[in-house]
Amino acid sequence: MCYNRGNTMEICNLNKKNKCVFAIKVAERASRYIVDSEKLSLINNAIDIALTFVQTEKGNGEVLYNFLDNENNGFTIFQEIEIEEKIKAAWDCIIDAIAYITKEMYLGNGEKYFPEPIEIVDDTVFAHMIDALKSCSPEESEFLENLYKDCLNNQKSILRRNPQYTSPAL
Repeated sequence: MCYNRGNTMEICNLNKKNKCVFAIKVAERASRYIVDSEKLSLINNAIDIALTFVQTEKGNGEVLYNFLDNENNGFTIFQEIEIEEKIKAAWDCIIDAIAYITKEMYLGNGEKYFPEPIEIVDDTVFAHMIDALKSCSPEESEFLENLYKDCLNNQKSILRRNPQYTSPAL
């Protein structure tokens, strides 16, 4: 299924690597809305692991999955306890992106069985990820369009890490 709700982004036109890059960059962008430095550190660690996977095609899905489903400091726990809708939406982006790349890691390692939440992850996650980022701020639409074009054109420069340690004006 292609994401195309009245715009020009058709995620299914991206190759697997560029879908992963797109997801990483959306998570990176969404992290701008997270102000807690400890949570940001965890997000950045997960993004670094995801980026290493994209660059080397090697990684352990279980390690990345642990960022999502950890009873002490899992991203899903942070999202569930968040009160502010904008920050919940940012967590949605981050969770979707990490879940997508986690599944790609499992698949890349030839694993046939995944944790149940990862089992259902497919390209439709991009629609949710995109809508969630747009709900954080209207300015994100332009970012997403530019990111999609860069991914579609295989821009090597988008693989550079750009961690966000400062939040936008909320």
